[in-house]
Amino acid sequence: MNEHDHADTLGGASSSNDAVKPANGTPSLVIGSQYLRSISMDVQNTPDVFRDIPPQPHLAMALDVTGRQLADGQMSFEVCVVVRAHGLAAAPTQEEPNPRVLYDLNVSYAGLFGLKDITAQDQVEPLLLVEAPTYIFPALRGALLNTIREAGFPTSNIQPVDFEALWHTRRAQQA
Repeated sequence: MNEHDHADTLGGASSSNDAVKPANGTPSLVIGSQYLRSISMDVQNTPDVFRDIPPQPHLAMALDVTGRQLADGQMSFEVCVVVRAHGLAAAPTQEEPNPRVLYDLNVSYAGLFGLKDITAQDQVEPLLLVEAPTYIFPALRGALLNTIREAGFPTSNIQPVDFEALWHTRRAQQA
């Protein structure tokens, strides 16, 4: 994310519908492909785990966002959102801080993005680590919930993530 050269397209193909359209000259994100990068699930203690599945398991999640420049001198990037999730028989409490683990699930979902009208380095991070993952997250959430359902477990509703708050928190931790 150190290069500042201008690129209008991502992967050589772009249409006017691919870009978030702010006012002329305002930094913007060009949206390319989105894809499932990797997914893995480990169901604990099969087949016995299916004998006593709670009606609403607790889903504990940790989320991370990364971005990497695809080529020097170009403003094209891969942004990846990684979720590490654990299906638990119940939410952790003071009395039971480590409830029974039903499954572990890791999902990595990525997208290709270009940047337009970048005039300063401080414009890059918010676009790549806030705006881009906001576009990726709905598809990631669908892949995560479909995998849980296909594995035979009840699904939970996963609320949208405030990637701006996550970005500010991570920046404060690094300072």
